[in-house]
Amino acid sequence: MRTLCIIVCAGIAALCAACGTTPAAPQQPGPAPVATAGMTPAQPRDQAIASEVPAATPPAQAQAPAHRSWYEADPDSYSIVSAGRGTSLHKPMYALPYTWSPAYEGRDTETMFQISLKQRLFGIPLYAAYTQKSFWQAYNTHESAPFKETDYNPELFYRYIPQDRERWHHLGADLGFEHESNGQGLPDSRSWNRFYFAAFQAEGEHLIYWKWWYRLPENDSLPATDPQRDDNPHIGYYYGYSELNYEQQLFGKQLAHFMVRYNPITGKGAVQLQYTAPNNAADPDFFWMLYLWQGYGESLIDYNRSIFRIGVGIALAR
Repeated sequence: MRTLCIIVCAGIAALCAACGTTPAAPQQPGPAPVATAGMTPAQPRDQAIASEVPAATPPAQAQAPAHRSWYEADPDSYSIVSAGRGTSLHKPMYALPYTWSPAYEGRDTETMFQISLKQRLFGIPLYAAYTQKSFWQAYNTHESAPFKETDYNPELFYRYIPQDRERWHHLGADLGFEHESNGQGLPDSRSWNRFYFAAFQAEGEHLIYWKWWYRLPENDSLPATDPQRDDNPHIGYYYGYSELNYEQQLFGKQLAHFMVRYNPITGKGAVQLQYTAPNNAADPDFFWMLYLWQGYGESLIDYNRSIFRIGVGIALAR
């Protein structure tokens, strides 16, 4: 019997050592402990349901709030300022089957659509992005429904977001280079290159994104037939040198996106409104979209022509 007790005690000691615990000392009989609602003995206290009676946590067990790393999505962020691994959304993506403009009406009425994505590179917050915006005269069957314009906009930029986002009020910044062109030959060719800096804040129900740029100069004194000539001289007169975007969530999941460009020297610029509402508030598949534009630079071909346009359609990303 004594040998059996020794073997049992040795087995218990070995099992406790393997589990990293020590045998509990025998306790004197006493009143049974009171169970807390919604908990089991194996459930840690910090995992109990919210309806349980709260219990004090010793200071040694308190945990500091976890900080998100730069590559994790910010729950307050919007597509244009999101940061994540792999491929992610960039600028709004939409399709407007019908738009109306005094400049393009009747058979020239245009369908518009835009796609935009970005890809993180080399495991750091360096992104390659691509945006394509098209103006399609789909109802002009007399001329085989041509595309009036497609603007191609590749970018390369570095995105800085402080690790402690709450402390820095969800501020961030982009530093990048972009090219934009319409891919056409002379005399309709349009293109330009620019460096840009953008500061932004994305917190809760609003986004502020303010972008400033410097255009790389091109030679506009060459003959009009020379491909090296500046295709759109003085584009800054019409675009200005910065663009302010403001997004505000309204009525739950509806979103109003305002864009303003203005050159105070020439008095020229543009304003844009994109208003989107989910097709299903509980579980949206897409967003209904209203589009308004007034001013210069809606497309590169019309960089020096003021256009008014209104359109309706759907947005896949906003």
